[in-house]
Amino acid sequence: MFGSLFKRNKEWQPPEVLGLTIGRGITFDPIALRLLPEDSLIERPDSTLMITAQGHCDLGEQSHMHRFYPDDDRFLIQFQGGDGQSDERVDEIMLWYFYDVQYPSGDQEWNRLKQSIRQNSYTLEGEDGNHRYERAWFDTSTGPEDPMTYWEEVCDDRSGSGRRRIFQTAMLYARGLKDGRDEMLLINMEEPDNAERSIAFMIGFPLERHNFSV
Repeated sequence: MFGSLFKRNKEWQPPEVLGLTIGRGITFDPIALRLLPEDSLIERPDSTLMITAQGHCDLGEQSHMHRFYPDDDRFLIQFQGGDGQSDERVDEIMLWYFYDVQYPSGDQEWNRLKQSIRQNSYTLEGEDGNHRYERAWFDTSTGPEDPMTYWEEVCDDRSGSGRRRIFQTAMLYARGLKDGRDEMLLINMEEPDNAERSIAFMIGFPLERHNFSV
C-alpha cells in the first residue's frame, strides 16, 4: 500500500511508460469508451488527450505510480508498477475523472473531511441523488482507518523543469455498477508546496492496454 516516505531525486526526469510521456497523445478506443456502464458517474473523454504534465510517486516496497495530466483538466491517466525510471512493468492502468474539486475555507473544514474519509463508507452527493461507496483500502476492517499519505512530484516538460511537490492524503472507495463492475472513488486531499490546499473527488475506471494507443 502507499507509504509516506518520498525520496527526492534531483536528477529525476519524467520517463516514458508504455511510450507515454509529456508532449505525446493517448488515443482511446471509442468502443471501450462506449462500453463504460450507463450508471457510472465518469464522463467520457475525447478520443485523444495530449499530455502536458507528468507526476511520479515512490510508494515504497519497489512500487511506483506514474500520473499523466492531459490538456483536458477533467481527466488523469495513471499507471502503477515498474521501478520509476527504466522498468515499464505496469500492474494497473486507471482513467480518472475529476468529479469535483473543493477548496476548504480553513482547518476546521479540512480536518472534518480528513476524519470522514477514515470511515468504512462515503456518500457522494450527485445531481441525481446520493451514491454510497464502500472502502476499498482496508476493506476487511469495520472501524475507522487512517488514510494513505504520499508525495507526488510533478513537472511540465521532459527536462524535468517546472517541478513541484504535492503532499497527498487519500482514501479509495468502490461501488458496484449494474453490469457487475466496480466504480472507484479516490478522495485526494492535496497540499502543494507554496500553493492552496484542495480536495479532489475522482471517479476511476480501469483500462486495459488494448483500450488505448500512444
